[in-house]
Amino acid sequence: MESQPKLLVWNFTTEEKAGLDAFLREIGAPCAMSIDQTQGYLTLREIIDGSGPRGEVLTSAEKVILFHDVPQKGIFFLIDIFQRTDLPRPIYAVVTEQSIKWPFNELLEHLVEERDKMEKES
Repeated sequence: MESQPKLLVWNFTTEEKAGLDAFLREIGAPCAMSIDQTQGYLTLREIIDGSGPRGEVLTSAEKVILFHDVPQKGIFFLIDIFQRTDLPRPIYAVVTEQSIKWPFNELLEHLVEERDKMEKES
């Protein structure tokens, strides 16, 4: 992937997003990018590039943080720190060469299924 590292967040309240951004500023990282409900049916590429038209509203109670072009070391560092804060407990995922082509709603459904399956098995 070729762009700047980004954190994309789904379904964070204004207060939760502000808390996350304040934390990111403290560690010298850029603020997170919110995925708007009207972007829920766009591909991740369209969301990241800001190139897709807004459309139908997607609703979901799930919270998600996606890591786009963040080095693996940075991902582990951030997840470790996030888990020690009072920030929401989202589903974490990395944007891959394959998933960047997926509509966000399909990725969200897949992530929830994976999480639920893992919780059942543990």
